[in-house]
Amino acid sequence: MVEIIRFQNYSFKYSNSQEISLNNVNLSIDKGDFALMIGDTGSGKSTLLKQLKPELALGKVTGGKLSIFGEWPREQFSDIAYISQFVDNQMVTESARDEFHFVLENQGLNNEQIHSKIAEIASYFDITDLMDLGENDLSGGQKQLINLASALILNPQILLLDEPTSQLDPVTSEKFMRMIQKINQDLNITVLLVEHTIEHAVFYANRLIVIDSGTIKMNETVDVGLGKLFDEVDLRNYLPQIDRFYLEQGMDIHEKLPLTNQELNKLIQNKRNEFYYHESREISDEQSKSILDVHNISFQFDFNERNIVDSVSFQLDKGVAYGILGPNGVGKTTLLRLMTKQLKLQSGSVKLNGTKLNKLGNDFYQDVFVLPQDPSLLFVADTVHDEISYQLEQENISYDENKITTILADYELDKVSNKSPYDLSGGQQEYLALAIGFIKNPQILFLDEPSKGLDPNMKVKLAEKLNKFRANGGTIFVNTHDVLFASKYLDYVSLMFDGKLSEFEHPREFFPDKYFYTTEINKAVREFYPQALLWEDINQNES
Repeated sequence: MVEIIRFQNYSFKYSNSQEISLNNVNLSIDKGDFALMIGDTGSGKSTLLKQLKPELALGKVTGGKLSIFGEWPREQFSDIAYISQFVDNQMVTESARDEFHFVLENQGLNNEQIHSKIAEIASYFDITDLMDLGENDLSGGQKQLINLASALILNPQILLLDEPTSQLDPVTSEKFMRMIQKINQDLNITVLLVEHTIEHAVFYANRLIVIDSGTIKMNETVDVGLGKLFDEVDLRNYLPQIDRFYLEQGMDIHEKLPLTNQELNKLIQNKRNEFYYHESREISDEQSKSILDVHNISFQFDFNERNIVDSVSFQLDKGVAYGILGPNGVGKTTLLRLMTKQLKLQSGSVKLNGTKLNKLGNDFYQDVFVLPQDPSLLFVADTVHDEISYQLEQENISYDENKITTILADYELDKVSNKSPYDLSGGQQEYLALAIGFIKNPQILFLDEPSKGLDPNMKVKLAEKLNKFRANGGTIFVNTHDVLFASKYLDYVSLMFDGKLSEFEHPREFFPDKYFYTTEINKAVREFYPQALLWEDINQNES
């Protein structure tokens, strides 16, 4: 194999930080590798990727050496393409055609060459019908596909992907990952992918790398690496549900990991008498008092267009967690904004504790907290510490350094307390925003994609905080693409499509009749245990 990237005793720190972000990293990547990188939020995964694009890594190399194609990386290395998790922040023009033309024109190509290149890339990515649509007319998945095509149009040798599917729905996410695999296999492009959810990526990668506190903790083939994740208790939550079940049960049949749903189905079929279904979580059917009533609301952005929210009605009860799933662009965020006075109702009504929203002043935001898709919109202070201090002051809570310290530690922000909120990782920004929300002590939490950017262990801790809030009578309303999170931690789930909501149902009622919007465990074993959603739902008989 031909080595294409080498980190040798490499250390790095950001300009505005005293902390070392990468510490004595040793890592070699060969041409054509598909390397999947995982690790805790803030562990240095994104920082490692950005070292390969020097214009993104604003800081100082404090030791060691990095070589790409055998030399130190230069600024704007055109052989390296980078795609971030922020779908909306990457296009600089109004349409895909203009975007591709802009990129190629900057490379000095003439019109004939540009036309030929655009025709080829549009055909390869099957985006001919999207070429002249405005950015606002594209779904998140379509935008990310165009971002990928724009990166590939310059024929890079290395493709860097920083959580590229974190804002995509499950179906679109899987399609996107298959396109990455196709690029890797068809064009022999080296892929470095950072992800927190690896259910699909493990089937396409050949290497699994774990980063911990800025160092390489593990670098193995995927088969060996998945087994080692199970050996480390703190890493087990990273495992795909199918492989987690197989390893937890200690099956005596050796199978190469990762297992497909079909392979697990056959294993269960052959050992059917050894297992039984047991609901791993209990959901109360106890009735509680309604706190928010949504009645027949509709909304359209343009008079002549279809309703993005169409005749939606439901109610939220106290102490209950609700979630909405659905493809990108179907109106989930618009619905949330209508419910929280960020968009003006065009028809219908929303009542909080029996009072219509238009009768409520700014006190409304004392009773509810809204976490937007971009949590940085909430930040106002220069440091994480000062952000917490400011929010306490806003709630008329007297200054108490011990209280600030406790909050920072509780949200795992104590080690970044002096950093700017805007310099945090995506997951850390989510946690800081949630800390702000809980300081407000609202009656309802409205959360738009709260689990994105969080590693699996942080998702568990988020769920613990939400469960505590709910147990104290708080109501939770979540927009999410995270099927596993919804099935494991929410009380009621609905699917949105064409502006309409399906009926809210318990996860064990909602997911079993879905083919795509359901968990991998459910897909694999529904033939035998139709209500099983999690690996914990299938237990082994005692011998």
